[in-house]
Amino acid sequence: MNRLVLSELTSPEIADYLSSIELAIIPTGSHEQHGPNLTFATDADRSYETGKLLAERLFPRVLLCPCFNYGVSHHHMAFPGTITLREETFIGMIIDIATSLKQHGIQKILLVNAHGGNRPALGVAINKLKFELGLQTAWIGSGTDLSSDLMAQKKSAEITGHACEGEVSQSMYLAPWLVRENALAKGALKDTLYKKRPWWGQVPWSFDEITENGALGDATKASVKLGEEITNLVVDRIEAFIREYFFEETITK
Repeated sequence: MNRLVLSELTSPEIADYLSSIELAIIPTGSHEQHGPNLTFATDADRSYETGKLLAERLFPRVLLCPCFNYGVSHHHMAFPGTITLREETFIGMIIDIATSLKQHGIQKILLVNAHGGNRPALGVAINKLKFELGLQTAWIGSGTDLSSDLMAQKKSAEITGHACEGEVSQSMYLAPWLVRENALAKGALKDTLYKKRPWWGQVPWSFDEITENGALGDATKASVKLGEEITNLVVDRIEAFIREYFFEETITK
């Protein structure tokens, strides 16, 4: 055994490892449209596969929990098949899961997120976990939000972040079953000010206001090689964060 993935273990097996587990990772994603490029499971599967890589690197100190297959996706509901949770439901699920883990003696929780719509709710959730449950906790991204410097070097499209070359590339490498390679298309963007006014306040855009086909960026530029580069950088950075913040190790790089 080279990783502790809760859904792959029995209760006696996990009991044997509880004394070595310092941190539980909860991957969070969504069930939402990704245009013609990717399936509804994209965010959930990417965060879960990233979690598996972290569990392997940090065995036996990290336990990977099952992924949230639903998220806060109100802004994608104009596209058929999307399912959303209310923020209160999402937060409540996190609190219930963390409470269960605490009962088993796990005091540190990291939420590894692959869906932008979850971010506000995640901020509320980690505050509750810390100040109401007394847990050491945080959330961190698992996609192009952690590799924006790399994407800038690759000269990606001006407006990216959903079913784009970055997300499709990472999916090609981590979870190729998600990708519809015979249907990859550029985002059919509408003429809006989305992401063109960095000084604006927070605006709740609906994705059908932004893009005709549900995608951003240019997925035709995606590649397995780029996906590997993104994934390696993301996993390196999350590992460094875990070691510094949760394990209190000194990171020199």
